[in-house]
Amino acid sequence: MEEGGWFEYTQNWEAAGNELAWPILAVAIRTDSELLYTGDSSGQLTTYTLNAAGEALDRQTSIKCAQAPVRRILPLQSSCAFVQSDDIVQVVADSGCRQSKWETSLNDVFVGAAISTQGEEAFVCTSAGSGTLLDLEAGKIVRRMSVEASACAVQFTRVVMLGTADGMLAVRDPRAAFNTVQSATVCSGAVADMAVRDHNVYVCGGQQHTVQIYDVRKLAQPLRAVECDGQPTRLWAAESDLWISHEEGFVDTRTFASECQTMGTAYVEPELQDYAFISAFAAAPSEQMALVADTTGVLYVWADCEQPVLSTGCVPDVQIGLNDMRQCWAAGADTVNFDDERISLSCVGVPQLHEPLLSCMDEGVEYDVGRPVSYVDAGVLSSLKMMDNVGYAPNPRKARRNQQPFGAHSWRLKWRDGVKDDDRELTQGRSKFLSQQRRYGHSPHASGRGKAALAQRAAEGNVPKHLQLMQIEYSRFGVEDFDFSLYNTTKWSGLEGNISNTYANALLQVLYFSPEFRQLALSHCATNCPDANCLTCQLGLLFRMLATAQGASCHATQLLQVLAQRPEATALGLLEDSHGNVMITYAMLAQRLMRFVLEQASSECRRLEADSNQQPRIVERVFGVTQLSTTECPVCHAANSRESHVFAIDLESPLSVGSSSGLAAVLAGGSASVRRAESMARSGRNQKVGLLELVSSSLVRLDTQRAWCASCKKFQLLNTERRVSNMPEAYLALNFPPLISTLDSTSAASSPLLNASTGAAKSAAAENAGSWQMTLPTAFALQMSDSEMQALPVDEMERNKAQSRFDLVAIVSSIRDTRRGPEHLVVHVRDPNDSAAWLLFNDFLVQRVPEESATVFNDWWRTPSIAVYANARCQPLQGVIQTIAHYHPYKISTRILTVPRSTLDSQQQSATAGMSQRWNSNRSSSNGRMRNAAVPLTKVEAEQLEHGEFQCALDAEFVVLEDARMEVFSDGTRQVHRPAVHGLARLSAVRANGGDLHGVPFIDDYVAISRPVFDLTTQYSGIHAGDLTVGVSPYKLSTMKEVYKKLRLLIDSNCIIIGHGLKHDFRVCNIVVPLCLQKDTMLLYQSPSHIRPVSLRFLYWYFSRKSIQTREHSSVEDAQATLKVYESYMQCVAEGKSVETVLDDIYAVGSSMSWKLPDQKI
Repeated sequence: MEEGGWFEYTQNWEAAGNELAWPILAVAIRTDSELLYTGDSSGQLTTYTLNAAGEALDRQTSIKCAQAPVRRILPLQSSCAFVQSDDIVQVVADSGCRQSKWETSLNDVFVGAAISTQGEEAFVCTSAGSGTLLDLEAGKIVRRMSVEASACAVQFTRVVMLGTADGMLAVRDPRAAFNTVQSATVCSGAVADMAVRDHNVYVCGGQQHTVQIYDVRKLAQPLRAVECDGQPTRLWAAESDLWISHEEGFVDTRTFASECQTMGTAYVEPELQDYAFISAFAAAPSEQMALVADTTGVLYVWADCEQPVLSTGCVPDVQIGLNDMRQCWAAGADTVNFDDERISLSCVGVPQLHEPLLSCMDEGVEYDVGRPVSYVDAGVLSSLKMMDNVGYAPNPRKARRNQQPFGAHSWRLKWRDGVKDDDRELTQGRSKFLSQQRRYGHSPHASGRGKAALAQRAAEGNVPKHLQLMQIEYSRFGVEDFDFSLYNTTKWSGLEGNISNTYANALLQVLYFSPEFRQLALSHCATNCPDANCLTCQLGLLFRMLATAQGASCHATQLLQVLAQRPEATALGLLEDSHGNVMITYAMLAQRLMRFVLEQASSECRRLEADSNQQPRIVERVFGVTQLSTTECPVCHAANSRESHVFAIDLESPLSVGSSSGLAAVLAGGSASVRRAESMARSGRNQKVGLLELVSSSLVRLDTQRAWCASCKKFQLLNTERRVSNMPEAYLALNFPPLISTLDSTSAASSPLLNASTGAAKSAAAENAGSWQMTLPTAFALQMSDSEMQALPVDEMERNKAQSRFDLVAIVSSIRDTRRGPEHLVVHVRDPNDSAAWLLFNDFLVQRVPEESATVFNDWWRTPSIAVYANARCQPLQGVIQTIAHYHPYKISTRILTVPRSTLDSQQQSATAGMSQRWNSNRSSSNGRMRNAAVPLTKVEAEQLEHGEFQCALDAEFVVLEDARMEVFSDGTRQVHRPAVHGLARLSAVRANGGDLHGVPFIDDYVAISRPVFDLTTQYSGIHAGDLTVGVSPYKLSTMKEVYKKLRLLIDSNCIIIGHGLKHDFRVCNIVVPLCLQKDTMLLYQSPSHIRPVSLRFLYWYFSRKSIQTREHSSVEDAQATLKVYESYMQCVAEGKSVETVLDDIYAVGSSMSWKLPDQKI
């Protein structure tokens, strides 16, 4: 160590044995004592004191101060600190006692906190845009206000400064009622951190490698910029230097004397572990020591001397002198001058002891401190009532007091695997990530997992865990590392919900479990449909994937992207905005989407019918009924009628039955109408309304509206009657109306569909106000008499000679996790293999549930949206569907590979020859002649493919369509809300059957993309600007549907597919391939003792001593290289060589070369 140089003073790591430490997210140093603070992601607050250099820190206190991660620690006077976590801000004494606390509301988190210069007040803000001024000494709220909802960094001096996620700095003045007095855009991205000194504020953020300096009194222009060697993430203003922490893993300083243009003497660069980064940073007020924490839970202490002083407000004990200490011990406590700030309490001596105290613990003995206290049940926390800062809640009596029950898994699994307590009900106490399971030797399928349905333990009145919104968590390995099998033990596949417009997942499952409609979609997608944005084709391809996935998780990315490109969907408001918001509820949006999808399918499936002009169309016969609308003028009695088809029956509100029709009759005029209205009103008051009454009243509806009368030649109040004129042949869909949140007691009490609100049930009404209180009938009958249709119970079917029986087959429900939170949709469908069993689909969660959980609605958090009933007597329609399946079977023709054509060929021929020559001249040096390299399959190869005797090597290139959505906290941690959206740009497949064409590509398709592309990733994809644009590209382009059908044909023909990293390729292509058809060289050459996968480029060099991907990636070149690597593997197996020996040699060579290839070919 050089004189005056910075060195690593010590390290500290709290985890013991093989357990994982929690990432440290906040560190701080007191200004008046030698005390260090750390806060981790488990909510633990710990204090330490220093020892000599190289020795571990002495832990003083350690308390569980929050259930959420600790984000910020701000030391205060009087030996306490202000601690901010996601769910609570509090003042905690150094002894561990909590002095005061403030909690946030549901679905809201604290995102920033700062204390005033004097330390008497604190300003906190939340993600919902709420700002609060706190009096820390009195422990009360001084003022509430609305602030920027995207605030992520806060400073509190004479004014309050807020840095937002969109790069804006807002200054709020307390003298102006905390209104914004100045604002300016200070960086291109989110503000990462701020520091204040005098009138200057130092800001960093976005992707900038600079620190901007602004004058708080005038934010119009920055004073200057500080150039950094990396990307700054945290700032701290000391007395003489500005400390800057960088994302690259080092900390340096700039001197204020040189206006931050000169480097300071302090420099900290800890040796971080692999995949770790700095998560917290703090510097001592004396500037003699710095603390750096990383995401693995290691605390690095750096100093510039052997005996550093942390705080400027105290003097260490070593400076008092040994003689003074001995005098104090000899004189006793009475002579100790406690007013001297240099005197420590350790000066007071203790009696001479001849035997060890009972509190003395042997350092060589390991003591069992017992099991940690379990978390408080969520049902208890939701019913908690605060009184004088003390919470009270009724005891649910689910366990004995002060006892921690032992389970099947040790409690230590939680700390080792990172499994949260609220996830144990669904994941059975296992880690959600495959990498963690492999790391600790866990099998993805635990023994006994599928013996019974997942437990549905939930406090009464709360949403059960299996019905709450399912969210995918992301590790550093991406979404492929998430274990979806923990949420599905059935053979039915769910749909993931991490992309836009996935509210449609519930409706897609309803359509899939409708056999007649599923067959129509499958038959249509196998035809030569020229429409690239055909919804029915996408439905058929999705249904085929769900049918062959065998429980594997799927996603409807391609279908939802086609839906987003339809202008009709945008006009109807069926799409979410960029933030995932919609104008109406998802329950109503699902009803609109169902009507839109069926209308499009009815138009697109006309080619399947023998007579294209036949009415009604085949899809109209499968779903919905014919409705006769009659409009009559009450003055001239002129009437006209027309027939239309509706795909669902819109039920009336229970409160409007007997009242809306009566009002329409009165407005129509006439004494007979008045008497009819009075009679209907009386019957509505005296009889209760059930679901069958709602169905009957909705089949015949009377409406009055002011419109133009052609006979009277003026506007009149026209009476319109809408009557269902025929019996549904296959399915009857019922759309439930939304209920108002507050109901009249008389009307609510008169309907069994609504919550009661009279008598002893007032508390229940307040709890479930605005909710449906009913049990859906599993079956009912429809009777047609005198051109009127009526719904009857099943037991009255024979007596009334009803024509058809309808059985409940699917229910789409809207779920709200909290009263004010967002909603999501789930669907219950009847198991096709067991009519008495029901299946729950909550995005990718699939499980069997009892019938009562599907049909009973008695909670505020669940409301019905769509109920689908199937006609038990649909033999005529079954014959039509079978005829269509016979003449249009699902079988994709091999002509798409033998005679490949694209619907875009005519558009590409319009591109000028000069444009193609310009493209060729620009890239002739690297790629030669720019054209597709595919040679179509021969007739013999097509026959081999049809008989399942074909194999190929495949590779794909992708572009980024949408960037990842993530939240960067002020402590540097990141949370991915939605991963980047990739799109297929090029797909190549080469022959692997031997012969003269062995290794020659038969698929080399560039995919035309019409939507904006965020990043072409040319270095890794080889795609340049214009390559995927019709009329501009020098390549022959194909639509995504055409390329997808080629890939679908290979899988349906049981073609063996060879590739490298096939799991990622197939996922982006939105297709599920059975494992028996995959030969992944990344897995074949994966050593069990090494986590690192070997790249294709290194494997190909190892076996052939040739290099690939020297300039840009080419999917044809990568597919041919993958085939060569696979053949080398098969050769080792055929010769009887040990694969483990080859793997050891590969990893040994790779480690010696640092996995970098030589510049020249060997």
